[in-house]
Amino acid sequence: MPISELSREDEAKLYLENTAITPAIAWAMTLLFLLTIVSVPLIQHVVEIRRNLAARNLEKQAGEAPQGRLLPQSYDTFALLPTKDEMRTVRSPKDAWDLIATPAEIRDYESTLEDQSVVAQWLLPRTQTLLTKNLGVGNEKAYVGRGGWLMYTPDVDYLTSPGFLDPSLQRVRKRSGDATDIAVQPDPLKAIVRFKEQLAARGIGLIVMPMPVKPMIHAEKMAARYSWHHGPLQNPSYEKFRQQLQENNVRLFDVSQTLLQAKQTSNAPQFLKTDTHWTPAAMELCAQQLAVFIEKNRLLPLHKSEDYTRGTQTVSNLGDIAEMLKLPPQQTLYGKQSVTIHPVKTPDGELLYASRAADILLLGDSFCNVYSFAEMNWGEAAGFGEQLSYYLQRPHDAIINNAGGSHVTRQQLVRDLRRGKNRLKNKKLVIWEFSMRDLLGGDWKILDLPNVEPVRD
Repeated sequence: MPISELSREDEAKLYLENTAITPAIAWAMTLLFLLTIVSVPLIQHVVEIRRNLAARNLEKQAGEAPQGRLLPQSYDTFALLPTKDEMRTVRSPKDAWDLIATPAEIRDYESTLEDQSVVAQWLLPRTQTLLTKNLGVGNEKAYVGRGGWLMYTPDVDYLTSPGFLDPSLQRVRKRSGDATDIAVQPDPLKAIVRFKEQLAARGIGLIVMPMPVKPMIHAEKMAARYSWHHGPLQNPSYEKFRQQLQENNVRLFDVSQTLLQAKQTSNAPQFLKTDTHWTPAAMELCAQQLAVFIEKNRLLPLHKSEDYTRGTQTVSNLGDIAEMLKLPPQQTLYGKQSVTIHPVKTPDGELLYASRAADILLLGDSFCNVYSFAEMNWGEAAGFGEQLSYYLQRPHDAIINNAGGSHVTRQQLVRDLRRGKNRLKNKKLVIWEFSMRDLLGGDWKILDLPNVEPVRD
């Protein structure tokens, strides 16, 4: 039968069965394969042992007994195994199961192993540079956009995934936790409504502020065909989410349209070019709008003006998404971005910080922290909480964590209450800010606020 009459499967089978590989080529390929898989751990052993020996010699020279390790970090895998003493305590299958390393412990070990890989540290930055520069390819955490813009992968996933309230998606997410953990609670509505009810029982109001993600406002940096006339991009479930919050009398403060209109009016970016966060101007605008919202709805009692003022400062930093690409330190593909911030100051001229005595409690993630927390390298005392205090001319309290806006700040609030630190004392309003990406990927734990303030030990 002529080859032209064969099916593709038969044609492929014919070529495979008749491909001739000489013994020399076969041996060469086998040796190359073995050399590759052996060389990586061998190089790692040599480098780590030499490094550890050097550290031990320094300890000896300092007159100290060598305490540092000698063997490479890969041998820490044996620490995950149960000891003889632990094995002697086994009386049932459950006892044996409890001695097995948890998925979290295994992941921590694997992550450390990857981070300390000499070959990876040398090869990955150079490979990523070639891929990003020549092909516009990012990695598992970053998309390379148009005009030198970068997008965070979970932000894009939020917009391109099925609705976060979709029952089939929530069933999958319930099984996504660690085997040793309580199952993920994927429904944000349950957690938000429950939290609102708990605060209301204490006479405290709640404002929920889902923070729009970067590609919602700057979709044109991913696709040239996008038109702002279509409005902000959004997950399919968001409208249902908004309606159900309204039905449950939960106040929603959504700044998506505010940021989109500001972009069109000023022709200025509302997000940092290579970072996940908003610009200082966008953040200040949203703080001002929230202050107006609070005053318009009379959510706080009258308060004497604090006479807060603002300064001006220019800061420069390389965005967090650019750092996620793990390019070489000397890379020139992405430079630092300079922005102007306005640190808020007290009447004494000191930088303003959160106050436990305030009647406002801000629960927030890195969007609140980015211009407040100096370690984020975008300035200090110029973030969302400080700007809100400036526009309201009253102090604020805050529980901020850079990640896990769906539950981490509420967990900290519960923990403080149980320890006798009444973070809700004298509070009249809680503002709960979280990234919209958490609506899709967050763990919306149902947490109960302690009803009675515990007595300190």
